[in-house]
Amino acid sequence: MAKHPDYPGASSRLVNGKEYWRFRANRHARQITLPGQPGDGAFEIAYRRAVEGRAGSAEIVKMPGRALPRTFGHAARRLETTMEWLDFDEATQRKNLRLIERFLEMQVDPDYPLTWRDTPVEHLDADRLRAIIEGIFLANRTVAKHLLVAIKKLLWVAIQVEKWIKPQDDPSLSIRVRVPKSTKNPAWPIAIREKYEERHPIGTPARTCYALGFWLGNRRGDIAGLEWDDLVSEEIELFDGSLALIEAFAFRQKKNRNRHGGRAMFIPVVDKLAAALDPLDRSKGGTVLKNGYGNPFSEKSLTGMMQHWARQAGIPDGYTLHGLRRTFGTYLAECNIQARAIMDAMGHSSMTVTDEYVREANKKRIAVDIAMAINQREEKRDQMKRRANLKVVR
Repeated sequence: MAKHPDYPGASSRLVNGKEYWRFRANRHARQITLPGQPGDGAFEIAYRRAVEGRAGSAEIVKMPGRALPRTFGHAARRLETTMEWLDFDEATQRKNLRLIERFLEMQVDPDYPLTWRDTPVEHLDADRLRAIIEGIFLANRTVAKHLLVAIKKLLWVAIQVEKWIKPQDDPSLSIRVRVPKSTKNPAWPIAIREKYEERHPIGTPARTCYALGFWLGNRRGDIAGLEWDDLVSEEIELFDGSLALIEAFAFRQKKNRNRHGGRAMFIPVVDKLAAALDPLDRSKGGTVLKNGYGNPFSEKSLTGMMQHWARQAGIPDGYTLHGLRRTFGTYLAECNIQARAIMDAMGHSSMTVTDEYVREANKKRIAVDIAMAINQREEKRDQMKRRANLKVVR
C-alpha cells in the first residue's frame, strides 16, 4: 500500500496491475474510493469532498408541500389560497383535492418517474390532456368529467391568477366530457312511499327522517342539523291581503355556507309533516331528528340508516334520502307549481335542476293528454260503426 505525501489519508493498492486510490481519515473511518490518479480533476474533487466529510451523493428528501416554480404542484398550492377556493364548502374542497392529487401523482411518461406535480404547466398540451382524460373515460365517465374540472382549476390559476400561460394556450378548450343522465337517487313512487309508511309508524326515527326528507325537500346535512329552535311562528300577509299565522322551519342551508352563508329557507310545516312531528319530545330542544338514545344523527350516518330502514320495509336498494328530495321536486311540479317557486322551495341556485322537474311533469301530462285524445277518437269511431249497423224495421 502506497501513500501520497501531498494527500494525507490517501493510499493506493495494485489490483491486477492497476493502481486504485482510496481515502480513509483514520483506521476506524469508512473507506472512500477516489477516481483516477493524483492530479486528475476528478481525483481532486473527490479528495476534497472526502476531507470535508461530503463524500457520496446527497440524499434528496421531498419536503411536504414542496412545489417547483410554475409547475402543477405550484398551481395546486396557489389554488388553495384563492378567494374562489375558500368560497367552496368543505365537501367540494375535499373532492377536488382528491382529484387534483390523483392527477399530480400521474407519471408524464410511463417509462420515467417524472410526475405532473413537478412538470411546468406550459408543458401540458391538448393531446396529452386528452390522453389522460380518455384513459379514465373508458373506465368511468363521471370520474373523467370531474378530473377534467379539477385540472381546469389548476389551469385557471396558471392563466388568470399567475399569468404563466395565455388564455388561448389553454389545453382544455377543445375537450368536453359528456356523461349520461344519472339514474341514482330516483324519486320514490307512491307505492314505495306507502310501503315505507306502513312499516315505520309515526314517532319513530325512521318515519321522522322520511317526513323531513320528503316534506322539506332539503339535503341530508340540513335534515341532520335541523333543530327545534328553527321552528318559528310568523304572521304572514297572503297575496289576497288576508293574514295567516304560519308555523315554518327557518334556517340556512349548509351548502355554500362558506360562500354566502347558505341560502335562507322558510318552509311552512304542512299537515302531513305536522302529524309526523306531533308525538316527538321538544322539551330538550336540540335536533329534531334523534336516534333511540336521544342523540342526533351525523350527516353521513343518515345515508346508511335510510338504506337500513328501507330494507326493513322490503324496499329495493336505490331509494335514498336524496331521492326523497327529488320526490318533493317532482311532487311540486305535478301540483303545477311555477318553476321559480319550486327553485325557491328547494333552495336551488339555478333553474337547471328545477326545469328538469317541470319537464318531467309536463311530459306525463302530455302523455296523458295523448292517451285521452286517442280514447276519445276511438270512442267516436266505435259510435259511428254502431250507428251504421242500425237497421230500420217497419
